[in-house]
Amino acid sequence: MSALQSLPENLSLLSPVGFRFLLNNRPNVQYFCQAANVPGISIGTIPHATPLKTYPIGGDEVTFEELSIRFLIDENMKNWREIYDWIITIGIPNERAQEKYRIAREADDLTTDATLTILTGSMNPQVNINFKELFPISLSSIQFDSSLGDIDYVVADVTFSYEQYEYENLLSNETSYEGAPVYSG
Repeated sequence: MSALQSLPENLSLLSPVGFRFLLNNRPNVQYFCQAANVPGISIGTIPHATPLKTYPIGGDEVTFEELSIRFLIDENMKNWREIYDWIITIGIPNERAQEKYRIAREADDLTTDATLTILTGSMNPQVNINFKELFPISLSSIQFDSSLGDIDYVVADVTFSYEQYEYENLLSNETSYEGAPVYSG
């Protein structure tokens, strides 16, 4: 087989600015989202002992890393407060939050689903990463600094935990390489 026969079909590279983030039930956060990550995934190993050597084999527990996003904070702080109130409701630090927790639990609003859409170089949707049962676990502080010369608008970082995420190909352009299954969403 010549080198030309083994060239990939698509030589375009993935752009780090081509994405959209949709957080169900929290519309103010998604509009101002500036950065997001596709979390890593790993699987544990099990030591397999032989008379000569112990070597690892693939385990059965898949671990997903946390999802992190960065968003601009709007002037009224609505998007920051959406996450803040969500964390307070989950954590129940006082009596007022207990009532919010009861209402949110009845409305099944303690977790939500989210979608990170990865775009092509032409800014068309190509892949959805669908997060299930997502909830915030940390929200960064807000930094003010009157000594700045230029205005850098205030951003916040939020970290989410979730049950799992699934990869969904929107363009049906999956091809198999030798020895690997094709995941068709």
